[in-house]
Amino acid sequence: LEAGFANLARHVENVGKFGVPAVVGINKFVSDTDAELQLIVDLCRDKLGAKAIVCTHWGEGSKGSEELARAVVEIAEGPKATGFKPLYPSEMPLLAKVETIAKEIYRAGSVVADSKIKKRFKDLEAAGYGDLPICVAKTQSSFSADPEIKGAPTGHAIPIREDRLSAGAGFLVVICGDIMTMPGLPKIPSAEHIRLGADGQIEGLS
Repeated sequence: LEAGFANLARHVENVGKFGVPAVVGINKFVSDTDAELQLIVDLCRDKLGAKAIVCTHWGEGSKGSEELARAVVEIAEGPKATGFKPLYPSEMPLLAKVETIAKEIYRAGSVVADSKIKKRFKDLEAAGYGDLPICVAKTQSSFSADPEIKGAPTGHAIPIREDRLSAGAGFLVVICGDIMTMPGLPKIPSAEHIRLGADGQIEGLS
């Protein structure tokens, strides 16, 4: 657990790059011991200067995350919240945006993009989409594009397999490595039919 803490530390550092402090929410599993949970709390406090809150929302609903919510409000309204800032300016070229994300967030040494991908970026910029932000789709199991590389790796290469324009949503999706993306929503998502009934019960989940 202590060895794996490097991964959590990297995430907290990354949040700081956007000009805002981080609060760590620990999703408590029934198999977690009190000693394990306390170790995370102590490491966050002593090594990162961050508050960590044990959460049980999976079993207690909103009550199980109330302490976390209050901690977020407290830090958001506190002196450490100097103001959000983006990782890159919107006018930065698309490939440079990907490289910035790869190096600043994933600590990669390089981004691998073939001539077809580079031309696609240039064509999108020429078509007026150069100011769009980048959404990177890659494995969630590693800071690299390889799910087997754990912890907080550095110096790896991030390979761009393809890119997809989401013009309506207003961003460019960059597919990196071997990853399967989720299908798009239908024209009328089911969420539009979910509502709170007169008796206080949720309707439209079926």
